Amino acid sequence: MALPILKGLLRGYVQSLFNEGIVNNHFSQIQTLKSDADPDCAVRLINIYLLDVERMLSELTCLSDLPDVDFSKLATLARSIEEKSSLVGAEHVRSACADLIQACERMQKQK
Repeated sequence: MALPILKGLLRGYVQSLFNEGIVNNHFSQIQTLKSDADPDCAVRLINIYLLDVERMLSELTCLSDLPDVDFSKLATLARSIEEKSSLVGAEHVRSACADLIQACERMQKQK
């Protein structure tokens, strides 16, 4: 009896993420990858994404803390994060990366 309630709560939460624009349809597509042969496929893909992006964000932070910031390197990292985020449907992260890329390009032109 508790499992249907939890599934309903999860569906409602995921729907709220869509409604708020945090995730997009790519996220739904990942959820459909679950199969009898590989029931943890979606979880594994999202975990890989999170680990990769966490590493890249740490690198981005280190680069931005340097006295002489290399905006082209920051933009390259942001593009990688943007691409990975687009593939898993992490819309807010993708959008933030797009903004960061534009800012890096403006700063690079000013140098």
